[in-house]
Amino acid sequence: MRLGALALMTLSAAGITNADVADTFKPTAEEQERLTVMSRPPQWIIENLQGPRESIDGQLLDPKLQYYLEARRRRTPEMVKRGLELFDSPEGRITARNALAREWALFSKPTAPMRKVENREIPGPRGPIPLRIYTPNTTDNNPLPILIYFHGGGWMYSGIEAVDRCVRLIANEAQVIVVNVEYGLAPENPWPAGNDDGEAAFLWVRKHAVEIGGSPDMIGVGGDSAGGNISVTISHRQIEAGRPTPLMQLLYYTATSFSPNYESAKLFANGYGLDSNFRDFMLPRVYPGEGTAERATKELRDAKLEKMPATIVVTAGFDMLRDPGRGFARRLEQKGVAVTYLNYPTLIHGFLQWSGVVEDADRAAVDTARLFGSAIRSRLPMVQRPMVND
Repeated sequence: MRLGALALMTLSAAGITNADVADTFKPTAEEQERLTVMSRPPQWIIENLQGPRESIDGQLLDPKLQYYLEARRRRTPEMVKRGLELFDSPEGRITARNALAREWALFSKPTAPMRKVENREIPGPRGPIPLRIYTPNTTDNNPLPILIYFHGGGWMYSGIEAVDRCVRLIANEAQVIVVNVEYGLAPENPWPAGNDDGEAAFLWVRKHAVEIGGSPDMIGVGGDSAGGNISVTISHRQIEAGRPTPLMQLLYYTATSFSPNYESAKLFANGYGLDSNFRDFMLPRVYPGEGTAERATKELRDAKLEKMPATIVVTAGFDMLRDPGRGFARRLEQKGVAVTYLNYPTLIHGFLQWSGVVEDADRAAVDTARLFGSAIRSRLPMVQRPMVND
């Protein structure tokens, strides 16, 4: 069962198909202790670091993130191996996914209440796809732009609940409707299941944009890590099919390449959250079969980049995926696509889930959301302007 599907089934059993869903995350006593520590002033954190401040590639790691990473590095190889192997059994996957969902929610920034939050299920190629639709409080009486959001998690974990606070913040700061998509996860649903579910969600939103209060002319796609990859694939598929693409892409620390040859992949291969151990564990489970991963990445390499929508590419300084993301932004720019590239040098992969306790993560989350909101609105006159023949 997909993470979050139980809540949707409960609503359905109660005869509720569209219900207001509040931010109901409540930390346990142990989680509250951790939250209290990570909420301490930066100077206290600095004084309690095990080692000196970490500076790599001309970048200084945020002290709270260093404090967190130092604790992670104390795990033995056996502990790391046992954690990864949880994914190899159905019961273990439930345990691991639930734990990671709570971890992501714990340090994410709570935001103002929504005007409306709805749970829905839409038809998908492999069964129903759960969605959560967030409408912010706004004085704008016009149809709002829509961002279809795909969570990260290496195609293997996370879901609607894990990024709930993250997308609420985006909806509020960008003043857009956000559609949070729970796509099928590997290994139960290997590639291209996530891409297929993502495209189904995009096509559904295009058809139902007015119904959910949005503008069919202002639909963007976006996500973090694996979710950014799904977003780019959706745009590529529309180009190949001759259909309208999304108007914009919002890509956070997106997986555009699995190559270990990038400088950032070497610098941050171990000890910075996303690492080579997880990459090597993930690839055969998401892309089973010889040559499958190569076919998946070839799809992006062969994409007609010159026809891609305007794109915001956001990377983190201490992230294996920093340089592939920067390279992707550069290739889009070379093809004439309107691109904004932002790198946050003090942060790590997954920084959206640190917006509640890390000042730079909060700034990055808020600034990029606001940028997306203004950018997608500014694109509308450009796509509606009639073409003039010379």
